[in-house]
Amino acid sequence: MWLLGDWYQLGMNGLAVDEAQARAWYERSAAARDPRGLAYFAECLLCGIGGPKDNVLGLVNVTEAAHLGSNLGAYRLGWAFFEGGHGLPKDTVRARYWLKKVVDDTCEHKHLQQKNITEAAEWLRELDQ
Repeated sequence: MWLLGDWYQLGMNGLAVDEAQARAWYERSAAARDPRGLAYFAECLLCGIGGPKDNVLGLVNVTEAAHLGSNLGAYRLGWAFFEGGHGLPKDTVRARYWLKKVVDDTCEHKHLQQKNITEAAEWLRELDQ
């Protein structure tokens, strides 16, 4: 289901770009506890893609995604603790924990672009200074 969400978000496989449809498919996937669906639905909620922003529900979903092995979930949580984003406090210990999972490639579900992994590595280096 999360893949259908991707197709709508990116306008692939004959589907027109439709962020609301993408969000709906990510939500269905999240309801089935797919780590990728949880992570992408969290992105929609945290960034207001395809509907209203909801930091609380977004953080619930991104945390679940990260714990289930999504590198996107770990990246999002790592960034939030690194920057103090989405209403979370800056927390170097938690930021390091999640960013290290991304950089060390220990997450089971890998759906981040290389540029995001590179960013995570840069943030981790900043934390280590």
